[in-house]
Amino acid sequence: MAKMSVSASGLGSNPGKLMFYLGMLFVVLGALIGGSSIVGAIASPMHEMVMFGVIFLVVFCGIGGLFAKIGYDNMHASDEVLREGAAYLGKIYSYEPDYQIMMNGQPCITLVVRYMMAGQIREARVNTGEVDPARYPRGATVSIKIHEGVAALVPDSISNMRIEREDDLMNPDFDPSGAMSSIGVSCPNCGANIVVPLGMSRFCPYCNSKVSVTSDGSVVG
Repeated sequence: MAKMSVSASGLGSNPGKLMFYLGMLFVVLGALIGGSSIVGAIASPMHEMVMFGVIFLVVFCGIGGLFAKIGYDNMHASDEVLREGAAYLGKIYSYEPDYQIMMNGQPCITLVVRYMMAGQIREARVNTGEVDPARYPRGATVSIKIHEGVAALVPDSISNMRIEREDDLMNPDFDPSGAMSSIGVSCPNCGANIVVPLGMSRFCPYCNSKVSVTSDGSVVG
């Protein structure tokens, strides 16, 4: 049950789009200011300003071009995942800071999304390109697509819809990064038969009681 590496998707929340447009802005500013400085220096006695214009032009256009290239590649990678990937419904379990993408001195947030695959709980991490988690409430249902180990958030898919085993998906006792065996037990509260991973807990789908099982299969009251 490996954790997935993830890239975000969706207009306004794609870090690839953000980097692309920011890079293009740097290129345009570099060309305008650097080019104007060079032309102005040549037309005036201050010929030494030509070098300043050249440096400004090269630095800004170089940095902007690099950002635009990375953003362009990221956008198209996300588009491919959304086009070719398998769809899963999941729950926003938590957030993590992404210090590789900063906005106004703050790291963008990464969503930790838990979902079911082949009857097991998995985790995917989705970069949002935003620093404020207000649009992504914990426990909300989202749709993701996964293709060749990369996941993307389906745009406008956040909802309050209930999904299968959502209590288990939000259960902090589950560790999706480790393999586990399960055992069928009776709920001590209502007697319903449920399946619980060894050494873990889950909530009874009938009475919502927390049922814990030791590593040797004993039910903890």
